[in-house]
Amino acid sequence: MHGILHTRFANRWLWICPALGVVLAAGVLMLFGLTPWSALLAAVLLVCPLLILWGAIELAQDERRQRAARKKNSNG
Repeated sequence: MHGILHTRFANRWLWICPALGVVLAAGVLMLFGLTPWSALLAAVLLVCPLLILWGAIELAQDERRQRAARKKNSNG
């Protein structure tokens, strides 16, 4: 099953999103200081990249499991 994350563009540029989120969160904190609203915005900017990384790890693990299952079925 090939989804949108398996396209050439996503494989090449998806890594930049988490890094960009961290840089933006740091920029917000540096620009506005530590206020409740800037802390909330920084938290949102940091949660999104973490979810993307978690999804990428889950996809890789699922793909590995499927590959192992196919190999096991073809051998057995």
